[in-house]
Amino acid sequence: MNSSQRTSIRKHLEEKLAELIQRTQARDTAVESCADDNEYASRISEQKINLALHVREAELITALEETLGRVDHWDFGICEDCGKEIAIARIKANPTTRFCVSCQSRMEEDQLGRVG
Repeated sequence: MNSSQRTSIRKHLEEKLAELIQRTQARDTAVESCADDNEYASRISEQKINLALHVREAELITALEETLGRVDHWDFGICEDCGKEIAIARIKANPTTRFCVSCQSRMEEDQLGRVG
């Protein structure tokens, strides 16, 4: 991976991180007073969805921050399982990835084999 690719990925990560932080801070998780029980139930359901989204986004923020810390290291873009270079298209699609397509597929198949 060359310097301009790393710069491009870093910029993409920083933009995505800023967007997620802004969206997470703007998310309303409060339940205000309600006119009746139906509206209250509806607001509680909304709150549960918002909280689940908040948790998911917080996990993604952590992953993006960790990835930003790794972008400039020599091993960024190297599969943690087989040690081969991860395709730049895969990194652009999923910058937080740590595995090449082959290793990721194999791991997912192994997990499905254990479940089913």
